[in-house]
Amino acid sequence: MAGIERLHPHLQHAIVHDLGWRSLRPVQDLTIDAILDGCNTVVLAPTAGGKTEAAIFPLLSRILTESLKPVSVLYVCPIRALLNNQEERLHSYARMVGLEVFKWHGDVSDARKQRFRETPAHILMTTPESLEVMMISARTDARAIFEGLSAVVIDEVHAFAADDRGAHLASLMERLVSMCGRDVQRIGLSATVGNPQVIGEWLQGSSERPFRLVDPPRPKAERCLRLDLCADIGEAAVGIGQLARGKKSLVFVESRSKAEKVAHALVGTGVEVFIHHSSVSRADRTLAEEQFARGENTAIVCTSTMELGIDVGDLDQVIQVDAPASVASFLQRLGRTGRRANTRANCTFFCTSSESLLQSVALLRLAEAGWVEDVQPAPHAMHVLAHQVMALILQEGGISRHKLMPWVEAAYPFSSIRLERLQELIDTMLERQILYEADGLLSLGQRGEKLYGRKNFFELYAVFTAPPVMRVQHGKEDVGYLQALFVSMHDGNKGPLCFRLSGRAWEVGQVDWSKSVLHVRPAEHGRVPSWLGLPSVLSTRLCQAMMDVLMHEHEQQEAGWLTRTAAVELAAMRESYAGLLEEGTAPLEDHPDGVQWHTFAGGAVNRLLAAGLEKKSGKKWVAGNLSLRCKDLPATAASEAVRSLAELDWERVAADAARDMARGILSKFQPCLPEDAEDRLLAERLLDHPGMLRFLASVRVNGARVAARPSGMRLADVEATGPMALDVAVRAAPGDAATPRNEVQWIDTPAALRAVGAELRAADVIGLDVETALDFGTLCLVQIATRARTYLIDPFAVGDLTPLIDVMNRATPTKVIHNARFERRVLAAVGIAIDGVFDTLEASRRARGADALGGHSLAIVCERELGIVLDKSSQTSNWSRRPLDADQLRYAALDAEVLLALHEKLALHEKLALREKLALREMLALPD
Repeated sequence: MAGIERLHPHLQHAIVHDLGWRSLRPVQDLTIDAILDGCNTVVLAPTAGGKTEAAIFPLLSRILTESLKPVSVLYVCPIRALLNNQEERLHSYARMVGLEVFKWHGDVSDARKQRFRETPAHILMTTPESLEVMMISARTDARAIFEGLSAVVIDEVHAFAADDRGAHLASLMERLVSMCGRDVQRIGLSATVGNPQVIGEWLQGSSERPFRLVDPPRPKAERCLRLDLCADIGEAAVGIGQLARGKKSLVFVESRSKAEKVAHALVGTGVEVFIHHSSVSRADRTLAEEQFARGENTAIVCTSTMELGIDVGDLDQVIQVDAPASVASFLQRLGRTGRRANTRANCTFFCTSSESLLQSVALLRLAEAGWVEDVQPAPHAMHVLAHQVMALILQEGGISRHKLMPWVEAAYPFSSIRLERLQELIDTMLERQILYEADGLLSLGQRGEKLYGRKNFFELYAVFTAPPVMRVQHGKEDVGYLQALFVSMHDGNKGPLCFRLSGRAWEVGQVDWSKSVLHVRPAEHGRVPSWLGLPSVLSTRLCQAMMDVLMHEHEQQEAGWLTRTAAVELAAMRESYAGLLEEGTAPLEDHPDGVQWHTFAGGAVNRLLAAGLEKKSGKKWVAGNLSLRCKDLPATAASEAVRSLAELDWERVAADAARDMARGILSKFQPCLPEDAEDRLLAERLLDHPGMLRFLASVRVNGARVAARPSGMRLADVEATGPMALDVAVRAAPGDAATPRNEVQWIDTPAALRAVGAELRAADVIGLDVETALDFGTLCLVQIATRARTYLIDPFAVGDLTPLIDVMNRATPTKVIHNARFERRVLAAVGIAIDGVFDTLEASRRARGADALGGHSLAIVCERELGIVLDKSSQTSNWSRRPLDADQLRYAALDAEVLLALHEKLALHEKLALREKLALREMLALPD
């Protein structure tokens, strides 16, 4: 049955007769099936690919078929502009079958919101921040409004999952589930994501619904791509003007400052120019969108504010000044074009530097190869948990500390936070007077009121942190916003402050610091403001692709992309690196004034490497995306510093470096955090500790390996590229803790992992365990045991774990895991799905009862079922360091090996129990 045939008859009739559609797209048919089958669903389709209809049609059908009461469906968008853009479409679909849609965000009047409170609509459109307002506000009875909630749709889900707003939204979903008391269906919509299974894990939370990915095959897109090199923005503007005349163009740039510069440079090119970024007033942005949609000789110069699916009508072309930071961003922008029949998606790059040109070519290569960045949700968001503690206090009018976690513990961002860590967080907030506790109830303390209580707790509506801004006004008209620091740093002795904003020049007439308002008048000229923010860093994968561009010419591909000027510059860059770069290496280059380490590892990895090198060399290292430089250091000393990097305590180095780099507040909830949690937050935001470990484990510098292998290792009778046998199988004396009996092998090369993969595919059962860093998200070790051999796989050194995918995603061999949900989540983050699982935790609960004495930890289950004692002292050790010590190796090997013995015992118990049950049934069925 086609998906459309499963819809409610009234909706089918409306689709055919009101919309004139005789059939639906494959993505819509498949999504209808997934949603009507009751699955949580991630839907992948290109921009304008029909995702909205794919989600909303089956949900409208459910409302009609199941007589769901309002509010039945929550539709969440990342930005207000997208809500505004989607509102008319959702209204039209709902009204076809007699249902209503309501949009709730900060621009909607109180009168309209009050009417909604009194008579809710079936579909509510909102943002996470507005949803939080509804849930903590005394004016809104959130329990009454959401008691009928049945489904949540998250548009542009990739824009949420990896940041704090996504952690906030995941928590809000769990709070809604607690309020309405049902398993709410969860649907995520996205055009570009590299790891949709992880998005599915992030969505799942406490839901017990099955998950389904809708990702129908699509033909390879035809794209028209062109790259040019310009001396500066002025020269780029000339080219943009020639290209944009008589057409509708989006001109993307990477910063607000550059948007103002490009818009100013385009004046006089014969094209009507608008500007669109987050510091332009909402009225001006809306006007730009409306006039652009109607115009024919127009261009909007914009940042990522126009990247999401906001409809601006028939677009002819996308123009990019320099390069975006990610493939996902490029694909989002490219997807705005090519929607009309007989047109192709197109993008023209105007690069203003050699490095920007190199980056653009690398981006296009990755995109053409079908690669896109993974979304990496944080599994340990303590700062967002601090926010949710305070939000729940307001929601509940005070709450016991012991009732906090049940509200949100199933949310992905908090799933690895143990109860003792929550208690430590609350104790810290109490000690700092952010919270107050009396008669067993928590409330906001004196400092908490001061930090977060202004304007009816306005600071608790959102989790993101923004620098203080000043509103810019011309008469009664809002022009936009400037950061207060830019205004305060102006030297009044040099005359009035003149600046450009919204594409126009302004002179400050009066500053009202008490209201944070700048009163301005038009000016003839002005400088472009500066907006503070974290410097852009490129990913390791993109930087490695840039290295590949320098090493390997793709003549036919580049001939189609590059202008002559760009091709000549790229050839010159290749010549400058000739003889220096080799696969798998990161060469140290000696310069007259110092050294340069060509890592091509990305900014976040290089920052951490620089911090480690400074500790080892005593010299200042400057980190970029592609390399690190140090002045006045001999090459021999630099080489020695690099070789000794593996000796460092990298978690401590990362904490110290991140604190030094932050120089202020990255999250407004930092004051709530214990010191180690704050260190971890800063390090995760500014550095890439796992990426740095992978880099050190996989690269050679001037012929030498940097990262060390485990101590006590001896070569087995295999080649150097094969597995390494470890001397860990020391027999235990009576009463001592158990030790491994299998042969144990260390796997740290791709060749060795491929050999292991072939052996595992032939096995009938394997034990599987993982070790992670203390953030519980970074995979540090994979342990797999067969009946004869245990493999310890170093993901940092191996890098590509693809050989394990074909083992893990099949029903055989049986994977024996203790608490499989944790392993599923950790391995999903590196692209590995697990099927065919026997979970010894669940088996123990079935066999001995959920409330069995001592519980069901692996140590307790092994002692109860096998009579052996596991030494768990290494469980919380530093698994990211290399080399691992002998205790860690024994612990890791044994945890995988004992799972096979447990499987034998517990599977036998289940077989016997089943036989007894069947025998009892037969006996009861016998005649008297």
